Amino acid sequence: MNLAKILKKENIFITKSCKDLDDFYSEYAKFLETRGIVNDWKTIKRLFVKRENIQSTGINQGAAAPHIFSDEFSEFLFSVALIKEGLDFKAPDEADVFLVFLIMSDERDVGLHLKSLAHIARLVKSTDVVETAKKAETTDAVYDVFVEKEMLV
Repeated sequence: MNLAKILKKENIFITKSCKDLDDFYSEYAKFLETRGIVNDWKTIKRLFVKRENIQSTGINQGAAAPHIFSDEFSEFLFSVALIKEGLDFKAPDEADVFLVFLIMSDERDVGLHLKSLAHIARLVKSTDVVETAKKAETTDAVYDVFVEKEMLV
């Protein structure tokens, strides 16, 4: 699997900071709406918050991988968010999260969700993708880091 092949630069979201997860998911869902990817940012935010309330999507080493299903998505969508100052995702290692891998689709793509989550875990564990991405200042730079690190997995 190579998620870099489906990541679009315009689907990379960078924010300096967020006061909490609710704030992050609001900003991110609004970003999706302004990009024309979703029609109702409030619905998407609710789904992300609901997923996070079930169990933290923090996967250690400064990364998180929230994943949701919604009829809002007609195709599998993979996106990356960089939170420059980090955010508490209640990750098992208790470290702040800087790099968020977001997976969204309708119910038909359950298998792809699972493969993507496993791949992301390997990427984070076997490379310095988070530390390198933290230094990026633009969406192009985040994209380049992701593509480079994907080649190592």
